Amino acid sequence: MSETGTAAQPRRMARALGSAALLVAVLGAGSSAGAGQAQSFDPITFFTGATESSGSLKQAFSSAKATHVTGYGAMQGNGQFVLNQTMTVAGDKPQNRQWQLHQIAPGHFGGSISDGKGPVTIDVAGNRLLIRYTMTNGLKVESVLTIDPGGRSGHNMSVVRKWGMTAATLSETIAKR
Repeated sequence: MSETGTAAQPRRMARALGSAALLVAVLGAGSSAGAGQAQSFDPITFFTGATESSGSLKQAFSSAKATHVTGYGAMQGNGQFVLNQTMTVAGDKPQNRQWQLHQIAPGHFGGSISDGKGPVTIDVAGNRLLIRYTMTNGLKVESVLTIDPGGRSGHNMSVVRKWGMTAATLSETIAKR
């Protein structure tokens, strides 16, 4: 179903942040690094199998709400990585979304998200992952996921903007199950 009007805007922002968070989680963890080396993200490895996150969504002019996301990712035979997620924001119905990603070059991924418009871009920089995309309603999402030592969890900070102004933020911890 399609949402319209200002009453649906908070749910759209929540989905945008949840999508960003989940993608970050999917793309977030990497292989373990040797002593003295900074760990590098391997998003496919991190998001393959089950992941789970919990956090807090803060929308402009609203109180913070708890979030919970479960996901399951797998590589498809065509080389595409697919991550299916279910996101719940306190007080709202669960929402399903799907990420489809592929590696373009070392440290650079592209793809799509079911509630997005246009491409998703993902860049890996050491132990951080930067995800950018635009939602179907025009909200722009930018997420930074920082992987924890050991590569089994990470912290995501997402910002959703409209006309250059911050409309919502999401802070969450994502873990491999």
